[in-house]
Amino acid sequence: MGSNLYSIGLSGLLSSNARINTTGQNTANVDTEGYSRQRTNTVTSPMGGVVLQDTSRLVDKFVSTQVRSDVSDYSYHDTYSSLLSASDSLFAEDSVALTGYLDKAFGALQAANNDPTSSSLRELAHSSLNNLVNQYKTLSGMIEDQENLVDQQLETSLVDINAITSKISELNDKVLREEGLSRSPANELRDQQELLAKDLSKYIDIDVQYDEKGLMSVQLGSGQPLIMDQQHTELKALPNAISPNKVDLVVNFGDYNVALKTKGLGGSLGALVDFRSGFGELADRTLGQHAIVMSDALNTQNAKGLDAKGEFGIDLFERRPIQIFSTRDNIDKLPNISVKVSGGESSKITTDTYKLTRTDDDRFAITKYDLNDKAAGQSVVFDLTAMTPDSKGYYKIDELGLDLRVADLSKFDEDDVFSFSPSAGAAIGLSMNAKNGDALALSAPVGVSTSSNNLSDARISLSAVTNTSHDSSAFAMDGSLYPSAPHQIYFTSPNSYVIRDVSGVELAKVDNVQQYSNLLEQAGLAKEAGFDVSISSVPQKGDEFSITTENIGPSDNFNGLALVNLQNSHLVEGKASLTKAFAGYVSYIGTKAAESAGHAESSEVIMNDSIKRRDRLSAVSLDEEAVNLMKYQQSYSASAQVVTAARTTFETLLGIMR
Repeated sequence: MGSNLYSIGLSGLLSSNARINTTGQNTANVDTEGYSRQRTNTVTSPMGGVVLQDTSRLVDKFVSTQVRSDVSDYSYHDTYSSLLSASDSLFAEDSVALTGYLDKAFGALQAANNDPTSSSLRELAHSSLNNLVNQYKTLSGMIEDQENLVDQQLETSLVDINAITSKISELNDKVLREEGLSRSPANELRDQQELLAKDLSKYIDIDVQYDEKGLMSVQLGSGQPLIMDQQHTELKALPNAISPNKVDLVVNFGDYNVALKTKGLGGSLGALVDFRSGFGELADRTLGQHAIVMSDALNTQNAKGLDAKGEFGIDLFERRPIQIFSTRDNIDKLPNISVKVSGGESSKITTDTYKLTRTDDDRFAITKYDLNDKAAGQSVVFDLTAMTPDSKGYYKIDELGLDLRVADLSKFDEDDVFSFSPSAGAAIGLSMNAKNGDALALSAPVGVSTSSNNLSDARISLSAVTNTSHDSSAFAMDGSLYPSAPHQIYFTSPNSYVIRDVSGVELAKVDNVQQYSNLLEQAGLAKEAGFDVSISSVPQKGDEFSITTENIGPSDNFNGLALVNLQNSHLVEGKASLTKAFAGYVSYIGTKAAESAGHAESSEVIMNDSIKRRDRLSAVSLDEEAVNLMKYQQSYSASAQVVTAARTTFETLLGIMR
């Protein structure tokens, strides 16, 4: 009896001592991040007394999983919101906004129109246009700087992720060795793993599992493994061959790489990838589209007038060539392909990625893809062998507003893919081609006059100039009208007229005239002439009107007014003016920034709630531990009394036996 009582008391001492130690461990780690409070478990012995089982962590795997998920979600929205907020501040700042520079440039053009002979006003207009170009470059440079910052963060994040997975893998090895030498779990090591897994979820969405040995394995949300037993893989970022502005993430298994879907990665890494390939690229392309439209519209209109020297207007702006990309196997074919925006067709250019493929022996196809790599509309299929190139070998693709040159068709194979985006990098590649204000073609290229012998008060005016190319209009290379071009309009009656060339030969006759605008168009000659005229009122029989390049005054501003009117024209995709398009994009950024900030705020509340739920179970409570310490101290003292009683009983029995 005494021996049994002694063993019972001794087991109680050991149990209470172990629980006191556990309580002390909990209390000591009250502020240790990631620590899960522990509990020593016991069972009753069939032989009497108590048997120690183990000291386990109080954790709920489902709660821990939810914490990691919510941490990843918050980290994604917080990072994305921070990046968007920076972009919003950048574009919304009045000092850098394009709208102010556009207003100044077109205002200076209007001032030059007030006195086309003023060299100082022309220089002011040229300077304002140059400032506009520089602002496109400045904004584009800011976008590029932000993208470079994102790239640096992306690189740093991958280093951190790989370091964390390496540590978790090492801890798996330590857990396996420590638990192999003891019946108790390696609680502290497992806490470290859980904390590392939580840190990892800040960067990327993960799925944590435990194998039959109790070792932690980690997978990405898409299923690719990061940690298996004591082995770990690495995440790497590689440039995309077809779209260099995009990033290909791969899981490196040592000897080979496995591509990783970049959509839905979660965490700060997912936010960086989404911002870089989505919003950052959209900002660059939107600004590039704006720069293309602005420069093309002004270049096209400037070519329709005469500059200060009486010569046809040159391109005011210059854009760098559109870059074309392909796979490594097709690099040698790239010099045989070039593409450019068709003059005057920039309203058809979008921010999409264009992919050129050869579909069969004769035909090619161009398909547009948005920033999510989804096809935007139907493919444009064309047969270059059935088309006529221009003098420089370019084929015009009317549907897309592009000119395409393919030097040697025999070098291209079916299913070859070539990718380009006209708007990518177009803003930073914009430059001023005009050297001074004299290059501004403010004057009309053709003049009109009303005969002084006319019986009516009708006056002729130039209504439009659409083309001044010497090979497709009435204008010769030296700026004069071809002899066969319309030179005279003679009314045979108030509602009928004939059009004559310089020699008086009749080119066309029009009867039953109902209105007196665009007379050349009514005669079917406007397109080949490249211009049109109108008269102000009903003429009389015998009224005569002349068209010549000799009646142009130095103060003419016909084309200058057309240049100014471009400010309010629907140039961007045929839907919005330059100012409204930029203002709309700034508004879009502001809306997205506010929306993202809201997501970040709500996801933080959800994350904190999950952490509190975890802490209610796993965090150390000093009040609870104080109560436990008193309880286990009393238990220890009581067990000691049992041992003392057992010893006294045993000594009494010995005395009786004597």
